Amino acid sequence: MKSIATFAWAFLLVLSGCHRQPAPIVARPRRIVSVTITGDVLLQALVDSSRVLAVSALADDSGIHEAAGLFPGKPRVGADLERIVSLRPDLVLLGSFHDPAFVDGIRRSGIPSEILDNPNSLAKIRDFLHHASARLGEPIRGDSLVRWMDSVLDATRTRASRCSDHPRVLYWSEGYTAGDSTTIGDLLDLVGARNAASALGIHGSQPISVEDVLKLSPSWLLRSGWEAGGKTKPLPQALLDLPAVRAGRVAVVPGKILLSTSHHVAYAADSLVRLLHASCR
Repeated sequence: MKSIATFAWAFLLVLSGCHRQPAPIVARPRRIVSVTITGDVLLQALVDSSRVLAVSALADDSGIHEAAGLFPGKPRVGADLERIVSLRPDLVLLGSFHDPAFVDGIRRSGIPSEILDNPNSLAKIRDFLHHASARLGEPIRGDSLVRWMDSVLDATRTRASRCSDHPRVLYWSEGYTAGDSTTIGDLLDLVGARNAASALGIHGSQPISVEDVLKLSPSWLLRSGWEAGGKTKPLPQALLDLPAVRAGRVAVVPGKILLSTSHHVAYAADSLVRLLHASCR
C-alpha cells in the first residue's frame, strides 16, 4: 500500500505540474540526489556525505565510474521518478542524456534540478566546475578543485615541454575520432602531441573510416580503456598492419578519465604524457 500511495502522490504531482510555480533554487541544498556519474563525482569532491540522499545506479561500476564505491550505504538510484520523489530531495542532479520525459517529470514534481553540462574542452570543464560548485553551495571548494586540476595540468605541460618529440596521435574508438574542439584534442595539445584528426579538418567527435586512418598513418593510436559493452574492442584487421600498431605504439587510457567531464580529466593528461613520452625524463 505504501508503494501505491507514493506512486499516486508522484503521479498527482506530475499531473499538476503545469499549475505549479517553478521550483525554487535552494542556495545550499541539503538533500541531494544524483542520477549521473559526473554528479556522483562532484558530490564526493564538494559535499559532505550528510547532504547526499542517493547516488547513481552506476556508482559501484569500477569499469566506467570515476570514483566507484563512493558513499557506501547510500541508496543507488536510476531514472526512477517515483523513487526520487519519495526521497523528497531539494536538488536532483541530472544528465543531458536523460530522457526528456523523465526530466520533465522531475521538473513538474516541483523538485529543483540541475542538468549537468557535457563540456567538450578543458576550459569548459573549468567553467563547469565553477558553476556546479556554486549550484551546490560550495563555490570556495569549487575554486580549490579547479586549482588542483590546473596544478596537475601545469605539471603535465611542464614535463611534456622537456620532450623534443611531438608524435602524431589519432584517437580511435569503434570508428570514431576526436578532432578540434574536443577535450581529447586539448589533452593531446597539452602533452605536446599533434592531433592527426586535425589534418582531415575534423571538428568535434566524428566518424572516421579505416581507409582514412591508413592514409594518415599516425605515429600513435590513442584508445579508451572502455567502449560500448564494457571493454575495448579489437581493432579492425586492416588497422593491425599500421606501423604504429605493429610497433606497439597504442596508448590505452581508462575511459573513465579520458572521457571525463570533471576534474578527473587531469588524471588522463598525466597518463597520456607518461605513455607518449615514456623515454623522456
